[in-house]
Amino acid sequence: MEKGEKAKYEMREEHLILIVFFISFVAQATILIGYFRFYSRGYELVTVQGHSMLPTMKDGQKAILNHNIPKGNLTGMIVVFGDANICHRCVKDEGEWLTFKGDNNSSFEHATRNELTAIFVKVTQDPLLDSVALGLQ
Repeated sequence: MEKGEKAKYEMREEHLILIVFFISFVAQATILIGYFRFYSRGYELVTVQGHSMLPTMKDGQKAILNHNIPKGNLTGMIVVFGDANICHRCVKDEGEWLTFKGDNNSSFEHATRNELTAIFVKVTQDPLLDSVALGLQ
């Protein structure tokens, strides 16, 4: 290989290294920004415990919650309430008083709107990808 060709080859190699570094940097920055915004917007990643919400949620699955609870009617939404972080579906919204039932339960529970801590967003198969995607929306 001639001296001039070798210099061109080395220059191309240096450019390729810089391009790969830049793409890697942008990807990492995007992930960090998405993850930061995910948590700053009230989202949280949790592990489901128990069987009361089968088949919607299974024990051990990862789920995404949001601590920003909407003001409107919650009937049909899955919410988290109480000190024990119970996660059940709201079956009746009477303003301040709410009635809940697990999808796999026959009994009802009651709580006030003030006792709500979060709403269920989704079960996730890929927590990192879903959290970044929600953060970047």
